[in-house]
Amino acid sequence: MGLTLPRKPDPQKEYLELHGTQWRVSVAVPAEARRVVGTGRLRHPLGTDSLRTANLLKKPHVERFKRRIAEAVASMRGPSKTELRVAIDLGKIAAKLRREGSAEEWQAFSEVVYEQQAEIRYKDAKWITLEDPEDGPFEAEEARPEQARKADTFSDVAYGRATPIDILHADYLAQLDVTPRTKADDERALKFLLQWCAEQKVPATLERIDKKQAYAFADSLKATSGHKPVTLNKYLGRLSSYWQFLINRTDAVVQNVFEGVTVRKPKKRAAEKERPFTNREVADLLLGPATPHMHDLMMIGALTGARLNAIVELKVSDVRHKCLFFNPQKKESAGRFVPIHPDLAPVIERRIAGKAHGDDLFPEWPPVKKAGSMRERSFKTSNHFTEYRRTVGVADVVGSSRRSRVNFHSFRRWFISRMQQAGVAPDLISGIVGHANGSITLDVYSEGPEMRAARRAMPKLRLPPLDGSPVTEPMQIRAQE
Repeated sequence: MGLTLPRKPDPQKEYLELHGTQWRVSVAVPAEARRVVGTGRLRHPLGTDSLRTANLLKKPHVERFKRRIAEAVASMRGPSKTELRVAIDLGKIAAKLRREGSAEEWQAFSEVVYEQQAEIRYKDAKWITLEDPEDGPFEAEEARPEQARKADTFSDVAYGRATPIDILHADYLAQLDVTPRTKADDERALKFLLQWCAEQKVPATLERIDKKQAYAFADSLKATSGHKPVTLNKYLGRLSSYWQFLINRTDAVVQNVFEGVTVRKPKKRAAEKERPFTNREVADLLLGPATPHMHDLMMIGALTGARLNAIVELKVSDVRHKCLFFNPQKKESAGRFVPIHPDLAPVIERRIAGKAHGDDLFPEWPPVKKAGSMRERSFKTSNHFTEYRRTVGVADVVGSSRRSRVNFHSFRRWFISRMQQAGVAPDLISGIVGHANGSITLDVYSEGPEMRAARRAMPKLRLPPLDGSPVTEPMQIRAQE
């Protein structure tokens, strides 16, 4: 057998890859820079299915990505976290010396700072030849630009003139009561900001980030990250939360410069927005060849309006007082009790039969086992539902978009719409589904008027006929969320 040589890559497709039917730029990040960049590959959509056009458009993005990688590598050769911590400690000494130090102590302090910042400045420096008018040529060290900037930052921090952006970020994360995924968003948002500071040669200090810089960062993030506005606004929101934390903890921050800074979302036409299921679609889903656990999952979704992850996380202990207790999700501040719908009672009884108090209602979808994973427990459940939904022909894809306008969340929208049509008060609906801005909290311990009203309201919701009878579609105000 002859030796099979690897095929040479097509130069026309260098730094390009197909995503669906569209070309996008794709640049691999070296392993040593991935921790700083935050990913193993940088991508940017080009919005064209023409290879020729993609080749014309790719160059500036490839150059930008290569600069970003080069600066990430360079930053790893700069001052370590330990060196910055030294600068912070020196800054505390400087503050004390200004109040009560002698001239000799200040001189000694200045010499220490000079030695430290000179070591940083001339790290990896190169020797160049200069010409003196009287003495002729001589050799001198020339600092690398990135090292010079880091040395200046060290000096500013040591003298108390500047405060590193991330100086209190660890303390901020420690006091957060949020999911691991949200904390990961906090870390990623700060990493994007520090990356932007390096690219724009803006000192990464709290004093230098004002409102204009915050907007400039947001504009740059929109233009270069490739993320959708909803994701970008999530990162900007996490930075706003950090800045709010800083206001009462350092004199370097006097206002939340990220408050109100957002990336504008492109307006969706009504025909493109996600929507509730129709009665016909709910009937098709519940009458289709679903597995028993998928059928039970859909029943709970339709008859409670709960989010998918909240349902999958249910335990036997969450079934009490003729209610389901849902743990808080998304922006919800507390868990809530939802009365069990009469049509749902047999499903719940079957789910808890023979199980212990702490057992899962849905052991078919166990928690994510991979250590450090940020995925919600419902990740695989969502994929299974999407596959099932497609098998029964329930889909609504508009134009070239690959995303359907209906998904599991459409059960929640259907529940809200049908409860509205049944005449249930909006505040009560908000309390049942756990809207973050709702004014009603359902609590079975007091069994107050709100819970009694909720128990009366639940039977007003009717599933579409599941016995072959005609399915009608009422005129509705479609709930969007």
